[in-house]
Amino acid sequence: MSVGDAASVDEIRTLKRQIPRFVAIGLFGYVVDASVTYWLAQKFGVGPLLARPPAFALATVLNFILNRILTFADTRTSVLSAFARYVMVCAAGLAVNYSVYALCIVMAPLAGLSATPAILPLFVACGSGAAMFVTFLGFRFFAFRV
Repeated sequence: MSVGDAASVDEIRTLKRQIPRFVAIGLFGYVVDASVTYWLAQKFGVGPLLARPPAFALATVLNFILNRILTFADTRTSVLSAFARYVMVCAAGLAVNYSVYALCIVMAPLAGLSATPAILPLFVACGSGAAMFVTFLGFRFFAFRV
């Protein structure tokens, strides 16, 4: 086995460890994001477009901590530097995520649905799913680069 082959095997092992952790943490982030969005809309009457940003911000900070500790634990980047880059990647992910979320709200009436608090978690999931690919690549190769 050559050095290049060993590096490829190590890279595959790393991905096999990182992807499930990233997905699990992302699911946790989704629960936080969707729950806070629902809670703000249901309990405080905050509109669905305004309920989302604080929920996303909380989920972002919690996910950073968990991804730093669990998914990308082998990073040698300082916490502050990694967090700054993480937020930049999240901004790109948020653009995708929030666009899909808002599109769901706008398109819901065409599907015979109302954008009630009860359906908002489904719209959050649509946005989160669309942004998942963008953020994993950004976190892996930019925010937590080794």
